[in-house]
Amino acid sequence: MAKRTIILLSDLHIGLREKESRRTTIIFHKIAESFPGTPILITGDLTDSATKSQFREARRLLDELSSSNPILAVPGNHDYAWKGNIIRDDGWENWVQHLGSPLGWAKNQVPWMGVEYEPEGVDGLGVWEDGPCVYFGIDSGDPKDKQISARGYISKKLSNALKESLKSYTDKTRIAFLHHHPFTDGFFTKLYGSKRLLEALRDNCELLLFGHHHEYGIWWGKGGVPLIVSSHKSTDAISGDCIMMTIIEIENVGTPQVSFHHRLETI
Repeated sequence: MAKRTIILLSDLHIGLREKESRRTTIIFHKIAESFPGTPILITGDLTDSATKSQFREARRLLDELSSSNPILAVPGNHDYAWKGNIIRDDGWENWVQHLGSPLGWAKNQVPWMGVEYEPEGVDGLGVWEDGPCVYFGIDSGDPKDKQISARGYISKKLSNALKESLKSYTDKTRIAFLHHHPFTDGFFTKLYGSKRLLEALRDNCELLLFGHHHEYGIWWGKGGVPLIVSSHKSTDAISGDCIMMTIIEIENVGTPQVSFHHRLETI
């Protein structure tokens, strides 16, 4: 049966300090060397303060990686706001310009989470098919500051559109990913609308991925989703420059017998 591997990264925070860029480079070089062709999913906070210079640096690093690996990314609160808390009027526009298009997929680069792309008319949701896998990128950020920009926000329109889109791909392995953690109630980390999100995913999605909390976590069979994984901050080190990345191997992909094998790999 068909097998697939994906790599999960999150919270690179490029621009926070020099070492975030350096460690991102180390991670990307390791991926290109050891996992060429493996899709990379990045669950937000690629930049630290959503400045144009940080977006340009992130794009430079991603362009290099995309020569060997296809990449999909969703924005986090730090990709909208200075230090993730003070909203930038041009945050979304900068994200779309520099990081809003899938890279390395041998398809036309398009801002896949905008209203023009599938599903049409829905902002903040992107659907990307890759053979027996379908990726659902969810913008859980709060660019209009409905709550506080560090918090997440899932609207009824977005959750309803997600539910209907997921139902359209029951013959595929459906992988949903976003930035905000749906299981936390922290003042700066809470995802408003998390119940709506989880209801849309229940028995309707095979794999859910997110970051934001900078803590690794794994849940098997929670809320009707076979596997849920929370990423650590990928540019944090265990010791020195010893860092980790999340590898998820998928067996029987695209079938009802799909199964997952998850591990952390040290770089």
